[in-house]
Parts: sequence; C-alpha cells; structure tokens
Amino acid sequence: MKRYSLFFLIFTSLVLSACSSDEPDEEVVAEQPVKEVVKKEETKQSKSEHFKNISLEVAEESLMALEPGSMMGDLGYEKDIEDIGFNTPELDTELKNKLPAKLEELANGSSDLETIKKGLVSLLASPHYKEIIENAKAYEPHFEEPFLPDPTKSVSEEEETKASDKAIILLDASSSMLQQTDGRVKMEIAKDAVKSFAKTIGQSSEVSLIVYGHKGSDSDADKGASCSGIEEVYPMGKYEKEVFHEAVDSFDSKGWTPLAGAVQKASEMSSSYDGNTTIYIVSDGAETCDGDPVGASKNLVAKNAESTVNIIGFDVNGETENQLKAVAEAGNGEYFKADNPEELKNTIQYEWLPSTLDLAFAFTLAPDGWDMVAEYKVAEKYPLELWTIGRKEAHRIIEAAAIMSENGWITDEQYSELRDWGFERSESMKELHYTMSKTNREKADTESKEIRQRVDDWVEKMKELKKERGDTW
Repeated sequence: MKRYSLFFLIFTSLVLSACSSDEPDEEVVAEQPVKEVVKKEETKQSKSEHFKNISLEVAEESLMALEPGSMMGDLGYEKDIEDIGFNTPELDTELKNKLPAKLEELANGSSDLETIKKGLVSLLASPHYKEIIENAKAYEPHFEEPFLPDPTKSVSEEEETKASDKAIILLDASSSMLQQTDGRVKMEIAKDAVKSFAKTIGQSSEVSLIVYGHKGSDSDADKGASCSGIEEVYPMGKYEKEVFHEAVDSFDSKGWTPLAGAVQKASEMSSSYDGNTTIYIVSDGAETCDGDPVGASKNLVAKNAESTVNIIGFDVNGETENQLKAVAEAGNGEYFKADNPEELKNTIQYEWLPSTLDLAFAFTLAPDGWDMVAEYKVAEKYPLELWTIGRKEAHRIIEAAAIMSENGWITDEQYSELRDWGFERSESMKELHYTMSKTNREKADTESKEIRQRVDDWVEKMKELKKERGDTW
C-alpha cells in the first residue's frame, strides 16, 4: 500500500510540473502589454520631438535647414529639377506602393492637423533645397569686361599712328601656359584678355587668331607634331563675337613652343594683304622648337614694311624676356611686360587714340539687351529650379493626403485643409522664386550700370585726350 501511495505522489508531482512549464507566469503575461504600450508611447514621443524641429515656413533659411524626406532618398537632382511644364507631376510608382503604409502609421500616430502636415513633409520633402538655395544666393553676374585702352604713349601731331587695317593675334598655348598665376591658370587669363582685346580692335580692323603649342604634348615623342601644329582658328575677317569666342575656347594648352613657326605663318599671311598689318603675340615662353623667331620677325617686316610685331611677355623669366624683346625689336614693334592678369589686360592695348567713330560706337562695349537677356537667364536658373522642386513636393503632399482620405485615415474636412495647404505651399514656392530671381536680376542690373558708367567715363577721357591733341576725327 505504501508503495502505491509513493507512486501516486510522484505521478502527481510530474503532472503539476508539466502544467507549470506550459503556462506562462502571470507576472510575465501582465508585463508584455505594458512594454508594448510603453514602446508605442516612446515612439510617439520620439516622432513628436522630431516633428517639432520641422518648419513649415517657405523661406530660404527654413528650407535650407529642412531635412530630406525619409522616402525621397532615391530622388536624384536632375530628376527633381526636370521641368514638366504645366503638367501635374505624378507619384513615382515605387513611392506610390510604399507610401500607404507610412501614411497609415502617420494617421494612427496623431489626428492633429499640424502634426500630420509636418509628418507629410518629413516623408516627402525634396532633398535638394539646401544645394539649390546656396547656388542661387551665390550668384554673381559675369559680363564680358570691356577693354578700355588708356594709351600711355605720347604721339606727336606729325607722327599720328593710325589703326592697322588688319590685326593678327598669335596666342601661345604651350604646356607652360598650364601654370598658375594669382590663383588662375595662365591660359584662362590669356584667353579672357584676348577675347576682350579682339572685341576692341575688331571695331576698326579685321582680325585673325593663330594658336600654337596646342597640339600633341610636351613629351619628346610629340615634339614633331606639336612644333608643326600652328593653326589659324579664326580666319582673317570681320570680328564676330560668338564665332571668335568659340575659336578661343576650341583649344587647350598642351605642347612645345614653335614661336618662329607662328611668326612665319603670320608673315606668309601678311604678305598677301594690302595695307599695314599689326601682329600681337601673347606668350609666356621662349622658342623650344629649334626655330629662329628673331630671324622670322625680320623676314616678316622685310616682306611688308608696314607690318609690325608687338609682343606681350606674360609672367616670363629674364632669359625668355630677352628673346621676346629681340623678336619685337626685329619686327619694328614693341615689347610689353605683364607680370599679372591686370597688367596683361592693360598692356594689350591700342597704340593710338580711338577714332571719333570708335567712340561713337563705344556704347557697344557695355552689355546690350541681348547680353542682359542671357545674363537674366543665368540669374534665374536656380530660383526657377527651386520653384520646380517645390511645386513637385507640394503635389506629392496633395497626393498623399488623397490616399489618406480614400482609406478613411483622415476626415473629409482634414483632407480639404491639407489639399488647400499643399496648393498654398506651391504658391509660396513660386513667390520665393520670384523674390530670389528679382534679387539676382538686380545684381545683374547693378553690374551692367557700373560697366556702362566706366565706358562713359572712358569715352569722356578719350575725347579730352583727342581734344588736347587737336584731333577732329
């Protein structure tokens, strides 16, 4: 009997133990819902704190501080600024598929309309406001600087120097022009100066541009190709601004310095012209192609006694300067030294006072209507991009509100208010675009007026100099 009682006790103990292991502890069961509630509350608080930092103001500073929408990470810059005209932008398919879950979560988190607005912005804000606004604010007008030569030579009434009939500009594009001076590449500085110079002399002379040193490279293997690579990139003729600028921008600095060959080419050209030809050479280096530039310069004036060779040595050393001076002397011309960009601009100048006709047309040196139209387009580029991305963002918000309404996550009244707010936001983006465009256009206007004033002052000064010299024309 005792044996059976012991067996019963053991069996009962096992059963109770099994039941105990299968059923969760009451304290654990009670604890789980509490943790979930706490976790949800913490999530709500976290979102609430995040939304507090979101500004709905449509202004430069607030938009720059706005974090990109959490669902807009794949929206590239070019896609965002793509102009779609007056069409209503549609939601990207992938975004449209992922958005409802986020919107339902947003609606469940709060019924407060202001919070929902901030939540929509946190999801759908463009990631490119900061970049675009910074670029818009950094805009500075870039008009072609007028070349206003101020002659320093005293010219007697008996030996008045007149403008040449033709002008050949030889531009050194050898590898040494890749070096920097005053923080800019010398080739860029020289190109800017030549563009300005050609515009001025083009009013009274036909112009040609020859470039050398722009072929091959400065390696020994490319020496032959580089030294023979002398090219007339703007044929002798009437100055045409756009065509000339394209010619100047069509080459880069690369190779050796065939100075003699370039002078020889100018000699061959000038020998076929009637009247006098003035050659202007802009160079920073001596001959490196085994030629004789001094001899070539002598031959040039021997073939055409009315021609002259003037050289501007740009940021050159003593040995190079001696050779360039000799070339100018042999060509019955002058040597000018330019150690920096400002001196280069000032030394590429007329050796004569401008004619009355030149002064009459000097107003063309200041920006004209077409120049202003082109500059306004640059000034408005980034403000227009701002309006484009802002309008697209507003339509994303309106579409998102429609999805929430269709699913019953917000009331009809809330949807109506969100839709109106979306359109108001788009309109505010347009107004901000207008404001930033106006600011940049005013910058362009101010710069244009300053340039025109400098031209007017220069004209008056030249008129006084001509009057002192007794010029009647």
